[in-house]
Amino acid sequence: MKVITARQKEIIAAALAIISDQGLQALTIENIAARVGFSGAAVYRHFRNKAQILSTVIDLFASSSAQLLAEINACDCESLAKVQLFVLDRCRTFAGDPVLATVMFAENLFQNDPQLAAKIHQVLGSHRRLLLTTIRNGQRQKAIHNLPAEHLFIMIMGSLRLLVMQWRVSGYSFDLMRAGKKLWRSIETLISIPKGD
Repeated sequence: MKVITARQKEIIAAALAIISDQGLQALTIENIAARVGFSGAAVYRHFRNKAQILSTVIDLFASSSAQLLAEINACDCESLAKVQLFVLDRCRTFAGDPVLATVMFAENLFQNDPQLAAKIHQVLGSHRRLLLTTIRNGQRQKAIHNLPAEHLFIMIMGSLRLLVMQWRVSGYSFDLMRAGKKLWRSIETLISIPKGD
């Protein structure tokens, strides 16, 4: 991924703030320019259009996701611990940048832009592949119940996604990390095979 300049970061932050405060329909180059305090022409010097801004946001998330997935793959730990790392890292990432959850979990934002939709699909696909592989490894190790791995993946990602959505809809009124840890304990109870069974 190419280096993002300080000015581009400022523009991205303004775009995310607009999406958070007013929704995607309010994301215009003019509104971004007003938020950062310079002309629309200055914004166009850094990005061709708002789609390129959103594409860069997705690229940044994809880059951090790739780093996380590499760390999980390199981790010399049990499968359940790897799934836990994934779930809690996603909570930590969204807690640190709440607007990112709005962008990453709102596929309808991108339904009219096939390139952006494809990028989101690629990121989510990498998450799916990692979790399915990890679940299957855990099943071979007799640590995770032998249910269809795809169903376990849906349980994990679906519950994580719902938790993040509840947090967003509540106006970020609760501690996402604390709630994520509690959610993980419940998921672990459901999917794990107790040692000695």
